[in-house]
Amino acid sequence: MLDAFLHINIAQTLFAAILIVVTKRPLNITDKLLSAWLIFVMCSFIMKLINIDFQDQFEFDLIGRGAIITLSFPSFLYLYVKYLISGVDKFKPFDLVHFLPFVFISFYVLFLSYYNPKFSALLYSDGDIGLLLILFGIISISTFAIYGYITIRQLNQYRKIVDNLYSFHNTNVSLKWLWTLVLIFYSYYFLAIIINGFNKVVGIDFKMSNILIPVYTFFIYVISFRGYVQPRLLAQKEEVEDDKPKESYQKSGLKRNDAVKYAQTITKLMQVEKLWLNPEVNLKEISRHTGIQQHYITQILNEQLNKNLYTFVNEFRANEVIRLFKEEKYKNWSIIAIAFEAGFNSKSSFNTFFKKFTGKTPSEYRKELASG
Repeated sequence: MLDAFLHINIAQTLFAAILIVVTKRPLNITDKLLSAWLIFVMCSFIMKLINIDFQDQFEFDLIGRGAIITLSFPSFLYLYVKYLISGVDKFKPFDLVHFLPFVFISFYVLFLSYYNPKFSALLYSDGDIGLLLILFGIISISTFAIYGYITIRQLNQYRKIVDNLYSFHNTNVSLKWLWTLVLIFYSYYFLAIIINGFNKVVGIDFKMSNILIPVYTFFIYVISFRGYVQPRLLAQKEEVEDDKPKESYQKSGLKRNDAVKYAQTITKLMQVEKLWLNPEVNLKEISRHTGIQQHYITQILNEQLNKNLYTFVNEFRANEVIRLFKEEKYKNWSIIAIAFEAGFNSKSSFNTFFKKFTGKTPSEYRKELASG
C-alpha cells in the first residue's frame, strides 16, 4: 500500500513540476522555486522507493530514509513565502545560504559515511546512536524550528499590511491556503519528532513514514494546484518587513502640503471615476490613475485619512449599497446582487464590512429603510 502512494507521489510531483515550467507564463521566481522543491520532494520519494537508507538501524524522520532531502524543505517553503509576498522576481544568490544545513548534513552523511569507516563509527556505536548522529538530529530539529518561526512570521507580517494593498479579500490575496499548508507541514514534522522520541523511550516500533506518505499525497496536490494558479502579489519588501509603517514614513520625503494635495486628488478620483466599482481595484491601479507613487498613497491614506486602502475603497462601496437600497429600481434585487453591483466581490467580506461600517447587518439596515 505504501509503495502505491510512493508511485503516485513520484508521478504527481514530476507532472506538477513539468506543468508549471512548461505551461505557466510568465514564469516568475516563485514558480521556479516551487518546481525545484517538487523535484526535491520527488527525489526523496524515489530514495524511499528504492530502499536507499543511510541508517537502517535508526528510524528518525528527519535523517532516516530519504529524509536528508527533507532538510531542504523548510528552506524552500521559507523562500517561496518570502518571494511571493515581497513581489521581488529576481533570485538573490545570498539566499542560497538558507540551504547550508541541508548541504552540510548531505555532504557528511552521503559522502563521508560511505568512504570513511571512522566517520561511520561516529554515526553508530555498536548499533546504537552515535554522537555525530545526535548532532545531526539537533541541527535538523533546529532547522525546522527556526524556519518554521520565520516563515510564519513573514506570513503574519504580510497579513498586517495586505489591507494597504488590496480593496478586496480572496484566497489568492489573503494566502489562507498557504497559511493552512504551512501549519500542516510543521505540525506534522514536530509531531513526528515527539512520536519518534516516545517510540525510543517505550520501545514501540511505529514508523511515522506510514502516515507521512499519504499526507504528502494531499499536500503535494494542494500546493501544486494553488501554486500554479497563484498570481504575483503587490506587496513590497520594505512594507512586508515593517511592523510599524507610520514610523517608516518619517523618512519618506513626502512634504505635508503635498500629502494634503494628494489626499484630495485620490478622494476626488474615487468620487468622479468611481474606481471602487472595479471589484479588484488595488494600490497599483490607483497609483496608475493618479500618478502618485504607491508608497505615498499608503502613507497618505494612513496619515491623512487614518485608513488603509481596504477601508477607504469599501466605504465608497458601502455608501453605494445604501444608495441603491433607497432606489425603487433595486427594490426587488437581492442584497448580495446589490453588493456586487456596488463593487464588492465576496458575500462574507461585504457582510463583515457593512456591519462594521453601519453597525447593522445589510438585511437589518434595509428593513429599517423600508419601514421608515
